[in-house]
Amino acid sequence: MSVVSGQSRREAYRQGRNVGRLGAVDSTRLPLLVTAVVLLTGAIVAVAALLGYAASAAALALLAIAMVVGWPVLVGAPSQSGVRVVLLGGGLAVAATVGWTSGPQRLLWVPVAVAVSVLLGFLQQLMRPPSRPRLTEGVAAVASALAAVASGAALVPVTLRPHGPEFIVVGMIGLAAGAVVELVGRHRRIGVLAVVPATIAGGLAGALVASPFGLPVTVGIGLGMLLASFSHTTRRVIGAVPGCHERVAQVALGVTSVLLCGVLVLSLAALALPTA
Repeated sequence: MSVVSGQSRREAYRQGRNVGRLGAVDSTRLPLLVTAVVLLTGAIVAVAALLGYAASAAALALLAIAMVVGWPVLVGAPSQSGVRVVLLGGGLAVAATVGWTSGPQRLLWVPVAVAVSVLLGFLQQLMRPPSRPRLTEGVAAVASALAAVASGAALVPVTLRPHGPEFIVVGMIGLAAGAVVELVGRHRRIGVLAVVPATIAGGLAGALVASPFGLPVTVGIGLGMLLASFSHTTRRVIGAVPGCHERVAQVALGVTSVLLCGVLVLSLAALALPTA
């Protein structure tokens, strides 16, 4: 009886209904699938950066697809099929604008792509039955997912800077080190304190690989610590929702926690790397 009841609650959550009994996830003990996806996503971003601008834009499109398919499940969005269609179109539009834009402002059209996609998401919600329950939640699901993809788009122009690809690789290595070390948080006595060893691991990893990639050790330390801690915190906050019980949502969480670091990488690159 309890098994059937659990399955019913999960099915209801997939359909976007509010199920209070499903239960939140202990985000200090996230499924190992999340960690595996984080490591794979970081590897894709790093390899694409070394391959160049076009490869990074293509990787963004691939990761956007992987993320937005599971995002409506993760956040329990209403009308998940419709939200998924809007997100797929919006995510690909963001990647396309970055890939096709030339000149010094490669992110120029990203805000337009995001704004139009959010508007389409709002219209999609309005097309639901007359009562349109949870309208705000549906629009918020679209906007938050596209914000993550847009942040990931910030990684692409960094590849055009001198030592930009290497900068991204060092950051992804620090992020990956933090993701592995955060697994110590699965021990009850550590739990939320895992952010400390994860951050330290990110800094150490960044320091070790910075010099071989032609970057100052101090840059590696700062970049590794920041990305490891921010990515870890993202998983801790977003991963606590009931939707994270589903595997497709766990994939979305892992990808999101990497893409959201894009703006940080771009900002630090502007401070640490030459423009030409």
